[in-house]
Amino acid sequence: MAAENVKSSPLPFAGKRHAVLLGAAIILITTTVPYLTLLNILLPVGIFVAGAVALHQTIMRFQVRLPYSEAFALGSITGLVGGILSVVVSFLFIQVINYTPGMESFLLVIDWMLDVAKGKPELQEQVRALVEAKKLVLAPAELTLTDLLMNMVVFGAFYALIAGLGGAYAVRRLKRQAARG
Repeated sequence: MAAENVKSSPLPFAGKRHAVLLGAAIILITTTVPYLTLLNILLPVGIFVAGAVALHQTIMRFQVRLPYSEAFALGSITGLVGGILSVVVSFLFIQVINYTPGMESFLLVIDWMLDVAKGKPELQEQVRALVEAKKLVLAPAELTLTDLLMNMVVFGAFYALIAGLGGAYAVRRLKRQAARG
């Protein structure tokens, strides 16, 4: 009878919890703090960094070697938790104090794009679209419980992918540093 080769993770539960909490906190900060949301306007840099920093710090703190697959999985869990937490906090901000996180960053980018387009008639169609987008951003947001749940699923899944890539990148970087000596 052949023995099953079940491989357990070298990272203890406390390490996994540390990575998830740290990464989720970074995601929450980069998605709700005014002007830090600029990190996620065009590319989700803040989410990627959250996964990378969480895994890097966890690996260094617990002194373990993680395969890419486990780092990606743990980074993905980090992104999922961070995405859900970010959506819930944003929902509360909208409902309680009528503030939409990221609004000022988005308006800053729109204003910059409008300044760039001044005096260029070939960009008039894009300018109209930007003016309409600005009106939508400034309009009061109304979210239902269904919106909350759908956003939790969508953002959780998206953030999971990006933070997972960040976690795998952290392992890659640490392995390259170790190979150099």
